[in-house]
Amino acid sequence: MISAIPAVSGKTLKIIMAVGLSAAALAGCMSAADGVAGKVISGGQQPIEISPETFAPPVPCPALQLQSNTFLIRKYVRGKDDDPQGLLYQATVKDWANTCTQQPDGSRRMKLGLSGDVTSGPAWKGGEVVLPMRVAIVPGGSGAKPLSSEIVKIPVTLGANSPSETWTLIEEKFTIPAGADAKVVFGFDEGRRR
Repeated sequence: MISAIPAVSGKTLKIIMAVGLSAAALAGCMSAADGVAGKVISGGQQPIEISPETFAPPVPCPALQLQSNTFLIRKYVRGKDDDPQGLLYQATVKDWANTCTQQPDGSRRMKLGLSGDVTSGPAWKGGEVVLPMRVAIVPGGSGAKPLSSEIVKIPVTLGANSPSETWTLIEEKFTIPAGADAKVVFGFDEGRRR
């Protein structure tokens, strides 16, 4: 009897079977991506969503400038100004930083961080110190009127004869108008001395 199918050698049959089984396995993997084979192929992790803002350039923030002679504040007992034994406390500004985020209207919201130390003096009995920090957003150019200026109060609890305490202010309420070339000037503001 004559066969209509030509004879296939053993080696060729093995190759055909291997290709067929591989194709069937891959088809099974694609249809069962949640199965074991799908997890092995994907590394066992779900796809990670990345926000386009991740690759956006940083939003420019205004330069920070410590107002001259405002990095230190000393508080004395009334009538004993400049007497070392009448010193209640002294506070300093040490570090500052800011970051900005773009708002839909084109303005920039600024997150401002300031920190420093408060040290008790010989006359301090313990309690809360409230440090007055002025923050002003000033446009570029000399003699320009500030766009905004406000005093932020920083409470610090300080014990009598205690070592210095670190204070930190993080404030997110400042906004720089769209297109404004400005800088941020800050420092302690004791108001008018009497």
